[in-house]
Amino acid sequence: MDKEFNLVAAVRIILKWKTPILILVIVSGIVAGLFSVFVMDEYFLSSSTFYPTNQNINDRSQIFNTQSGAGVEYFGNKSDVNRVLTIANSEPLMNYIIDSFKLVSHYKIDTTAKYWKTKVKKKFDKNYEAIKTEHDAVQVSIFDTDPKLAAAMTNAVVDKVDYLNQYFISTSRQKLYDQLATQIVDQQKNVNAYVDSLSALATTYKIKVSSASGTVVVEGNDVRAVQQYKALLSMVENAERELNNRINIKEQMQVALKTSGSSLYIVESAEPADRREKPVRSLVVIITMLLTGFISVIGVLLIEQIKDLKAQL
Repeated sequence: MDKEFNLVAAVRIILKWKTPILILVIVSGIVAGLFSVFVMDEYFLSSSTFYPTNQNINDRSQIFNTQSGAGVEYFGNKSDVNRVLTIANSEPLMNYIIDSFKLVSHYKIDTTAKYWKTKVKKKFDKNYEAIKTEHDAVQVSIFDTDPKLAAAMTNAVVDKVDYLNQYFISTSRQKLYDQLATQIVDQQKNVNAYVDSLSALATTYKIKVSSASGTVVVEGNDVRAVQQYKALLSMVENAERELNNRINIKEQMQVALKTSGSSLYIVESAEPADRREKPVRSLVVIITMLLTGFISVIGVLLIEQIKDLKAQL
């Protein structure tokens, strides 16, 4: 006789098997609890939150106010945040942390196995996160079984990000400074050459130079030589003015290069956590029991359906 399978029939089957189902659910909960306590590693979370600063603050234009009316923003913009995030998620930084804290040994990675470098990077990447918060700050977080190590690695990441962030900009400024220093040397040579030419011209044509009421007076018997001397004298003045301007800029840039501070404003430094972050044992037990209950119900319904099919054959 055919049996119609509906909700009422399903409830009857579940009630019929309620004791085995209940036993399976309870046993699975106990096993999940024991597994989470004795097998699953405890992970502690350490995090640090910071804002990138505006590195143009240390630029000569800001220090010496050479740009009139220029406003000063102490915190960086979105481009600064994105640059810092790119550095924080870069492979060189991750390799630095892996090597510095000997994570290959800490993660117990077999270096004789194939692709062991990829394995340690994947494990670190699984426990590492660098994100932009809803308040446009950057947050670096690391999970680890050792709370002190997690905090140390997090702070090391922040320090390395700060160093690399400053390095890219300071290197660019240093190149400009070096180019300017070279230009000053060349300009000084030009000034010296003009002065030597003036001295030779004055000696040859017995030219005399005097000053009256702030005006330079050039006297000599050879009119052409006097005109040439005046032209050279004007060139010397212009060259010296340009040289002094470049020397002034160089001194300002030197001050800017020495005025170095952190490129990050640390809102919260990483500290060793005093309690684990995962696993959440209660959640592990609840999810396991729910899955076991669901699978058990599906299983008993299939068993009863198979029995009915066999009876009909």
